Amino acid sequence: MRLKLIGGIILIITGGMLLWAGIHWYSDQNHSLQSSARTTLPKTEKIHLVAMGDMLAHDSVVAQAKQGESYNFTPYFSQVRSLYNQSNDVVFCNPETLATGPKYPISGYPAFNAPLEFIQALRSPTNGLGCNVINLATNHINDKGQDQLAATVANWETLKPLAFSGANRSINEQNKVAYFTKNDVKFAFIAFADYSNNPELSSFGLNNYHDTALVTHLVQQARTTSDIVIVSMHWGTENTIQPNPDQVAASQLLASLGTDIVIGTGPHVLQPVVQLPRSDGGQTIVWYSIGNFLSSQLEANQLTGGIAAMDITKEGKKVSLRNLQFFPTFMSYQWPEADKKSDNLLARHSLQLQPLAKAGQPIESMFPGLSVAERKQFVQQTLGPLVTVK
Repeated sequence: MRLKLIGGIILIITGGMLLWAGIHWYSDQNHSLQSSARTTLPKTEKIHLVAMGDMLAHDSVVAQAKQGESYNFTPYFSQVRSLYNQSNDVVFCNPETLATGPKYPISGYPAFNAPLEFIQALRSPTNGLGCNVINLATNHINDKGQDQLAATVANWETLKPLAFSGANRSINEQNKVAYFTKNDVKFAFIAFADYSNNPELSSFGLNNYHDTALVTHLVQQARTTSDIVIVSMHWGTENTIQPNPDQVAASQLLASLGTDIVIGTGPHVLQPVVQLPRSDGGQTIVWYSIGNFLSSQLEANQLTGGIAAMDITKEGKKVSLRNLQFFPTFMSYQWPEADKKSDNLLARHSLQLQPLAKAGQPIESMFPGLSVAERKQFVQQTLGPLVTVK
């Protein structure tokens, strides 16, 4: 009897030990499987990027914004803000004018200097455009010389965008890449221009893309330390809807260096979007020109602009660019015939930036024979099949 009791106790103890070991083995295995699932399923991050073209503070643009002793440019943007979400992750803008502050006089074409309220409206996500990636490399950034160029850079710096590039206050600044991080994706942003209208230019004031050593140095540096490399190029032949050979050669160099996105400005009209293969197996998306956005230029193609958009997805270490879209806009104004014949540019009034779809009456009034449908067809044919025009 005693032996049977002892045997039963041993059996119970052995069973308990086996049960304990089994529970812990299952727990360890389950934890291992969960850990494996976490490490084999890459984290996915999505970022939306929008880009707007040339913003020119022409005399008529500034005159309409004047309110007493100050300026308010935000009404220009009231109709187009609905085309995108102002909380978009990345909002690229090209303010093609100086904004030096009250120490210097305001001026329009051909040597620009806009009021500070101009860039404040561009930057504001509340009632402006929410611009947070700023191209400062344009042919107009040196219109008034290095001191006013530096003042403009400093004024943008106080507005705390994610990044700005292209105009510099020193040689050290010129040799630095602008970086920022959104949703665990590290971006590099670099900007270059074709030339300066004012030839009295410091050696470091403007990033010139004909300086291939500078281009190579900055883009290679950016490629090795970031997930996405965005290069802004202010280039091309004005008022021409096809890229010139210089643009094509420069874009091929940028692709060979590993650039992900090229955003082109400067021609004042739209140009095609292409995809270039890279030696690393990736692709470079080139928007040769996203046209004008805010201006009071004269031709229909100059007044037809819009908002470029694309989605950036990072899955693990793989980055892809998808869903290229364009939301067309039209910049209209009224210009009495007598003033038009006498080329009285300041007589232009009632300037309005609006979605293309709502610009039927202004288009037909300003350019008899043109229409919203014709303008949309122009946009689609110019940008090409890679882009969906909304």
